[in-house]
Amino acid sequence: MALMCGVSWGQSCTELPAEKTVSDQKDGCLALVPVGTPLAAAKTLVVMLHGDGQGQLGQRQIDRWTAIGRSLSAPDRNVFFMIRPGYQSPAGNSSGWANPKDDDYTAENMARVAGALTALKATYKSEKLILVGHSGGAATSALVLGKHPAVADAALLLSCPCDVPPWRDHRNAQRGRGGPWANSLNPLQFISGILAGTPVVAVTGSQDDNTLPEFARRWVEQAAAKGVKSRYENAAGLNHSSIQQWPDIHHKVSELVKDLYP
Repeated sequence: MALMCGVSWGQSCTELPAEKTVSDQKDGCLALVPVGTPLAAAKTLVVMLHGDGQGQLGQRQIDRWTAIGRSLSAPDRNVFFMIRPGYQSPAGNSSGWANPKDDDYTAENMARVAGALTALKATYKSEKLILVGHSGGAATSALVLGKHPAVADAALLLSCPCDVPPWRDHRNAQRGRGGPWANSLNPLQFISGILAGTPVVAVTGSQDDNTLPEFARRWVEQAAAKGVKSRYENAAGLNHSSIQQWPDIHHKVSELVKDLYP
């Protein structure tokens, strides 16, 4: 166990129990936090993806996502929180590369996530997979939908920086520093790869001054024009962080389930 900044990080995912890791079908694996005891077979699989954090994820964030996951639990459903590629966390350290400056929405990282999702879906014999991502996890979800069609069947995108270049311009202007992200893919450019009819809900807080509502709204408009069953919603009074406490998250996932099993 490594010690960084006074925080004890977890094992490599290769050393974790089977239910707490999954192969990325490349040369490594991603760490998982199961919500409850996973069913050996479950009709629906829900996978939650966290936002950016300079390659590190703390226990408080894991606890927050576990609470969200409990609200998403249902019979015949498995819920997992996945540690993104290259991230260190008390739950385990995932394979891959995470940039200390967060510019890591790379093609290789998207392939690792897609490979892990495919393996997880097969392991638990799931018919449908729903992604729930926040911020960088939402961008990752949108990119997986576009670059790896049919891996995921639906997604809830919370505070999505779905148009990366203008989002970075906005953040750099706020901070008075920085430059473009040279490594990261832009979800807006991969909309054409998403399977027509895929249900996607994007929600951004009305008080979010980080990933402004316009970035997700623009993605939704262009996705809808390509036949994606996408819609955008504002979460009144919520900001970039507090949207993770939005009480309607489980309602939106329930709506996606209904879309997948009409």
